[in-house]
Amino acid sequence: MLRVHFLNVGHGDCTIIKHHSGRLTMIDVNNSQDSDPETFAEELEEERKKQRNALSGGFSGGGLGGLGGFGGSGGGLLGGLAGSGGFGILSEYAAVADRAKRELTDPIEFLKRTYRNETLWRFILTHPDLDHMRGLKALYENIGFANFWDTNHTKAKPDFRGDADKYDWNFYQWLRSANSPLKPLMYTRGNSYFAFGKEQNGMPGGDNIEILSPTPELVSECNTAEKSNDLSIVVRIHHAGQSILLSGDAEQSAWDDMVRFYGNRLKSSFLKASHHGRDTGYHLNALRLIAPIMTLYLSGESQIRTRVTSTGNRQDERCHPPAIMGISSYRLTTMALGDGS
Repeated sequence: MLRVHFLNVGHGDCTIIKHHSGRLTMIDVNNSQDSDPETFAEELEEERKKQRNALSGGFSGGGLGGLGGFGGSGGGLLGGLAGSGGFGILSEYAAVADRAKRELTDPIEFLKRTYRNETLWRFILTHPDLDHMRGLKALYENIGFANFWDTNHTKAKPDFRGDADKYDWNFYQWLRSANSPLKPLMYTRGNSYFAFGKEQNGMPGGDNIEILSPTPELVSECNTAEKSNDLSIVVRIHHAGQSILLSGDAEQSAWDDMVRFYGNRLKSSFLKASHHGRDTGYHLNALRLIAPIMTLYLSGESQIRTRVTSTGNRQDERCHPPAIMGISSYRLTTMALGDGS
């Protein structure tokens, strides 16, 4: 049995994999418990629409309903006021904040609850952005991991939004240093070692993790161009004839390279949308080649905004639920693949 947990961590990313071998892998971490500003703004607009509709519904038959244009919302005076900074704004903000608090998951607490007393076999940091490493120090101290995957990047110290960011970044630098008890493993496309590509006897197997990107050449190009998203470690997990493609924050350069190298071999059963499901991670040619049964995405329900028509043309729109080429798309969840199921 392969079990994959796609955690909703708000502004960031975190995937936990329980392999059929019994080992645990975590890909990225974020325990900040915050939604990113873009997602929060979108959720707030959705809440405003709900409240405008609710308030204006009572007047739609006449009376104040005729004053809809006065509020600028087309849905009644009260609806217009609530949606444009009137008395409704505080309740809208509170509703979104409360929903985010309920929905977001702390990865460390999730591990303690779901896999009690277990440590991680490997932690994979797909790329050196803070929203993929918030809570790294706490993860190491409270859960622990035996193997640390990293990229050979040259990213400078980023701006910190608080002391917690500084602590995690400094801890990350320590993990990369000669003083760390863990030697960072900087694998690139095609690498295959025991426990992720081979069994102990050298035969294919292990945890069946395939590294699709980056290549050493792409790492060098991204370092020169200061494009950390395209440094992302892109992996594909194979189990029982199915595959799950986890693409980090890969953007156009990384996808262009994978499309050129793999072509039809990009075909995968399931896809976790790149860059939290944002348009910056969207690549039409790659999506056509992957042709997943299901796409999973991280952020708010309107985050994936691009629909692809049957002719391959892009239509930018808000999709509820989002759909790509007729493929079902879902907010993050837990997926279990049994042997032959």
